[in-house]
Amino acid sequence: MKRAAEIAAQVFAARDALLREQSEDDRVAFLLFDSAAETLMVRWIASGMGLHKWDWGHYWRAPGERLLKPDLTDMEQRERERAAAGGRAVLWQLSASQKRKIERDFTAKLQLLAWDGAIPPAYIATLGRLHDYRNEMYHREESRPKALRTMVHLYAWLVADLLERLSAGWFSWSSDDPADLLKRTYARMGVEAPTVEGAPLGPSFEIQTHMAEALRRELRLEAVPALLGDYAADRLEKTHSRIAFCAEFLAGELDAKKVTEMDVIRLLYAPAPVGRLEDLAGLRVPVSRQTIASWDAWPDRIRTTEEPLDAFGSLAELEAEFEPFEAKVRELASQIDGEIQFRSDWARGK
Repeated sequence: MKRAAEIAAQVFAARDALLREQSEDDRVAFLLFDSAAETLMVRWIASGMGLHKWDWGHYWRAPGERLLKPDLTDMEQRERERAAAGGRAVLWQLSASQKRKIERDFTAKLQLLAWDGAIPPAYIATLGRLHDYRNEMYHREESRPKALRTMVHLYAWLVADLLERLSAGWFSWSSDDPADLLKRTYARMGVEAPTVEGAPLGPSFEIQTHMAEALRRELRLEAVPALLGDYAADRLEKTHSRIAFCAEFLAGELDAKKVTEMDVIRLLYAPAPVGRLEDLAGLRVPVSRQTIASWDAWPDRIRTTEEPLDAFGSLAELEAEFEPFEAKVRELASQIDGEIQFRSDWARGK
């Protein structure tokens, strides 16, 4: 029961932070939901390892039975091999390197869960991307504040889903557990604890479902597609503005009447410093006018998705394509801004 109480503490401390509707609390809530998601995955995988679901190598096998290595990128392998076995047991054996990767890598855990049928395969990309955001917040102090409010609600919804999908079945009770532990755990949810006689096995079976229900009551997901579409549009607009800023500066530097957006884009990928605009002519770059047009149309695609998870998946797909280019533009604009500031200080004798 202690483990259930620990999970509830993470989940409902996150929920309470979310409900304060302050950006700093959204950050805390996001980190806690990410921690809760990983706690649920680690516990579920540890249970499977304890039952040797994917580690049969040390056990006796009947003649003719063979060990199969899971391919965690092949989401059909498990059911395909089960059908081919014709009712005989299929014995799986993770390699030592697979076990090490699952132990330390968030995405590898997701792959095992999806391969084993515990979560939908689509969750690999979705939860993996949310975990990437967590790493940005934790390691690089970046929090994407305009999207964070929306994403923390989305992460809460996913944690509620994981609570049901990755249920432990029931939690054991220890003589060391405080007498009021069940009551305290339900109090975190904001609901009254069930009344039980003797060893409370019934609530143990149901407690994660009750956590999920309590968490979902506070979530507002209807506006997620529109909000994520607006967030994507804002980032695209800022990138266009940065390119225009760079173009204005470069026109003077290169003595050109006009520097176009594509001129700036070619400059970003130029293999050597450019002294004349003509030096950029004919340079083939990975970002074309068609690419830019596709990105600019993307926010409307996000807004018109019907499900919040689909909207987030579409945003993640855009970011995978767009972010390397966005970073290049941001870096060039920062360098030019620094140069303008330096010249201004120099002119004033600083």
